Amino acid sequence: MKKRLHVSVTSIVLLTGLAFGVAISLVFVQRHLNTIQIESIVEQADERGLGYELVIHEPITNSYSFRAFEQE
Repeated sequence: MKKRLHVSVTSIVLLTGLAFGVAISLVFVQRHLNTIQIESIVEQADERGLGYELVIHEPITNSYSFRAFEQE
């Protein structure tokens, strides 16, 4: 009975660790892709002489909103 409990606890710990690792990986991938996209849209706005407003809503994932406008 003890061995069976030990195997169950070990399995739960391993699966929890795996799920946590996958979640952390997905957060870092999203952050990386958002960073690349932000750099691209800012560069494009600068090339076209547009003003822009960039708001980072969540620094961990770099979720953002972007608004470009004609400069006066």
